[in-house]
Amino acid sequence: MSSSFEELQKALESTGLSVHRDKAAKDTHYPYIVYSNVSKGKKMASSKIHRRLPYYQISFYTTGTEQDLKTLETALETAGIIYSDFVGIQGDENDDTVTNYYTYVRCIENGQ
Repeated sequence: MSSSFEELQKALESTGLSVHRDKAAKDTHYPYIVYSNVSKGKKMASSKIHRRLPYYQISFYTTGTEQDLKTLETALETAGIIYSDFVGIQGDENDDTVTNYYTYVRCIENGQ
């Protein structure tokens, strides 16, 4: 089942966490979510484009552990949104260890 961007956005907001496009404000409290459009594919048949398929990276930033990720996973699964496996990258910010857990979601424009 393909999800629209609106369905994805609604699922992200259902977490109750702060959700941002491309970049969070400097003083945003952890955990929070950032989503970015990273590419756009298309579905073709008979030499015609039938659907445009935007691809989003969803990042979950936390100073906690992978257990914090459950909130986002549950929201995506409840909404029926298919996502790739999460990968985590650690970094330091203001003497705190911050982990960016990220995944990718393929959406369908104007579609069901």
